[in-house]
Amino acid sequence: MKAKTVVTYTLSRCVKCLKCVKSCPTSALSMEQGRILVNPDRCINCGRCIRSCHNKGLLAQGSTLEDIRSYDYTVCMVPSALTNSCRSREEAEDLFHAIRMLGFDEVVDISPVEGQIMHETKMLSEEFGNQSVIASFCPVVNRLIETVYPMLLDNLAPLIYPSEAAAKMIRKMHQNHGRVGIFSCCECEAKLALAKYPYGNFEYETDHALAIVDIFPKIRQNMKKGRDEVLFSREGLQSCNPAAMAQKPEYLIADGFEKINSVLSLEEFGQLNTYRLLYLFPCFNGCIGGHLLWGNSFLTRNNIYELTSDGEKPISEIPLDDLYSDSVCRTSEDQRTFSEKMAFFQKVNEQLERLPGYDCSACGMQTCRIMAEEIAKGNKTLDDCRIRAAMKEGAHDHQGTP
Repeated sequence: MKAKTVVTYTLSRCVKCLKCVKSCPTSALSMEQGRILVNPDRCINCGRCIRSCHNKGLLAQGSTLEDIRSYDYTVCMVPSALTNSCRSREEAEDLFHAIRMLGFDEVVDISPVEGQIMHETKMLSEEFGNQSVIASFCPVVNRLIETVYPMLLDNLAPLIYPSEAAAKMIRKMHQNHGRVGIFSCCECEAKLALAKYPYGNFEYETDHALAIVDIFPKIRQNMKKGRDEVLFSREGLQSCNPAAMAQKPEYLIADGFEKINSVLSLEEFGQLNTYRLLYLFPCFNGCIGGHLLWGNSFLTRNNIYELTSDGEKPISEIPLDDLYSDSVCRTSEDQRTFSEKMAFFQKVNEQLERLPGYDCSACGMQTCRIMAEEIAKGNKTLDDCRIRAAMKEGAHDHQGTP
């Protein structure tokens, strides 16, 4: 399932510094007529552009708590990435009570679902033939593969996102509660897109995505006012924390955007054949390092034992048919033939030879190659290159000098 971009541009805050354009790993951003444009076909919702903008000209916002009023019964799903921030089960129970006090009828821990999907991924890697299984339940990695590494689409584990599996289970459990609203607490920008609102991705079971950083002040106000008893799945808590995941010689676990890019590049050229499972996290320290969370991810890496030392929950037993999905992207949207792709590639290279190659972004594009692609598509011309225009103007001035 392809999610829409979560990046929102605010013109009044933009100082035209182009830091966001330069930071995008897929060249999804450009500037035209003084405005930043986001190409939804290239955007992978990684949030790097948002973090590069010091003026908050780019934002990713979730739904608000006002949406709770639209439903007869509301459920809030809490991911393991948030639970891991608690130093004890008592603190976690305090957190769950504080979230419920925001107005929800029920708060559900989804670590058992995350644990089951992690277990199923490991089982899948043992039966996947001669190729490695790429397991990442972060939409950033899946979109990155679709956009930059389409040859690896067949390596993706055909499993749905944990929040989606949990939402389907919750919907079945509460089908007699009238209009049920399912909310998801999101630890990063990308997961804000895995819901119907606020970005209109109606193919998902979750109704609303909440940015944890937005509701944190209200959660903090409700802390130390009660506890909701809850047990966690150790496997689920481990699934979002690469430092706590089971290490095996045939597993490659990488966190951080630069690392996963390197891993995917090596895998594309068949240089990681000794590994059966590639587990990839775009955020440094995994999902516990999500950029919508508070606190220090280094300090939360070792909380799993304290959260499960006096009892833990087994992984869920959702039917496998509800975990696997044909809608997981298996083919590239680019339906051009090989000869058509080669002809376009040659056309781009011809235009690239005519550009200065400075990658200065003065034209609004991230690199000269992206500019060459736009010229080849007919969206731009060589006259849109400001360096070429300046060089021509300088040459005319020089010729006019006596």
